[in-house]
Amino acid sequence: MPAVLSGSILFNRDLIHLGVTRVQGYQRMEILITVKAYPVLSSRYFETVCVAGIRIDTGTPQLVRLFPVPFRDLEKDLQFSKYDVVEVQARRHAEDSRMESWRPDLSTLRVVDHLGTRDGWADRARWVAPLVAPSLCQIKRDAQEGGPSLGVFRPARITDFHLRPAADRTGRQELIASQMNLFDPERKAIEALPYRFCYRFDCDDPACGGHEMGLVDWEAGQSYLRFRAKYPSDQLVAKLRQTWLDTACGPDRDPHLFVGNLHRHPKTWLLGAVFYPRTGVMARPVQDALF
Repeated sequence: MPAVLSGSILFNRDLIHLGVTRVQGYQRMEILITVKAYPVLSSRYFETVCVAGIRIDTGTPQLVRLFPVPFRDLEKDLQFSKYDVVEVQARRHAEDSRMESWRPDLSTLRVVDHLGTRDGWADRARWVAPLVAPSLCQIKRDAQEGGPSLGVFRPARITDFHLRPAADRTGRQELIASQMNLFDPERKAIEALPYRFCYRFDCDDPACGGHEMGLVDWEAGQSYLRFRAKYPSDQLVAKLRQTWLDTACGPDRDPHLFVGNLHRHPKTWLLGAVFYPRTGVMARPVQDALF
């Protein structure tokens, strides 16, 4: 009976019944993954990843959050990438009242498709475009009135990308990392990143005084680890800026930012992913793209 073991959680793949609600409260979902954050350590969930995406099986696209997802403990064929489409059953998260938060039953997870980069990311953009908010300022105002805790918007100007020193892991987190290694000596520990990757930008909002926001994307963390091994330290920041500012936010791109707030600190917002289709793609009529 094949299964995936993650800490104290057993995921049994023989229980998959996609399209059928196995347990009261669960819904089958089809989600385009747009955010996969760098793994974090938690005393309750060990190592987990915050995942967000767009639900595409409901007629109207909807932003959703899946948590917890012990990503590196999933079987290899289930370790999804950004812009994969996954099917999964999930229920409302009992400990997280944010409207987009769902707890997945990972025994039902299946990767069913991947939306590629053809035509300037048109296949991806058609799902993102209907969800674009006017500004981060507006997203925050709406959240204070009980609105969504996830959003995507187009900044008026991205003015900088830089690195700031990250906080060291707590003693509790170091203990969790050592315990995980004890349970599985062959498992490579996730490295704590020494820097936060930060964007500065302005909103298209009269009241905007500018923002600085940290990027928690796993892809960004992996780019740092790759570049550190490939380039001397005095070139590292320049290479990261070239990737995440000059290329992703260059003149031929139309960068949009996916953001979300923290469960226990709802006034704190993080940048989950940079979405950068070719210039002009997002301006295409949404109705034509979707239908």
